[in-house]
Amino acid sequence: MLVLLAVLHHILEMRYITRPEFVAYANVPIQTLLKSNYPLVLLLFPIGYAINYVVSNSYLNLPSGVPLVAIAVVFDLAVLTSIAFFWYFVVVEIEKRNHGSSLIRFSSQPLEIVKAVVLIAAGIGAVVLACWDARRLLLLGQLYGRMLYWSDMINAIVGGLFLLAWAAVLITISVKDIKLVLRRNQKSLSES
Repeated sequence: MLVLLAVLHHILEMRYITRPEFVAYANVPIQTLLKSNYPLVLLLFPIGYAINYVVSNSYLNLPSGVPLVAIAVVFDLAVLTSIAFFWYFVVVEIEKRNHGSSLIRFSSQPLEIVKAVVLIAAGIGAVVLACWDARRLLLLGQLYGRMLYWSDMINAIVGGLFLLAWAAVLITISVKDIKLVLRRNQKSLSES
């Protein structure tokens, strides 16, 4: 359901963008999909930002009608393909870690430490984003007199749980990798 709504978002947005209930309800699956793929979103953010910048410039004449829908469908398929590859990578990484190796483990100590710091920063960023969403939900409740759309609550709660899970995974992986690097460093010093 999430993937279907994400793919159809651009097509539906052209017709129903003026209806606030569409914006409220269609945004939740898309936000949940983004939060469940948090590390991938971090990697693709610069590309998405550049595409958004190019598309939003007023001097750029984009086609309308069928060509625009075709461009949106191709873009959505590219996003779905990257999500599929990302989850394939996650599954392979889990299997490798169960057998004591890793796809993202470097042989040099400085690169391993940089990787661990980046993963810890991404994990802390996920916690901050989850707290930001929770705070936003509290502010919306105060703004609307305790009346919230159920979609806002689902977005904050389910999305927050995805973000906290990613934070726990990223920080745990980086701490284990740092311990492994320190053990390897101690072994090399004791052998010298």
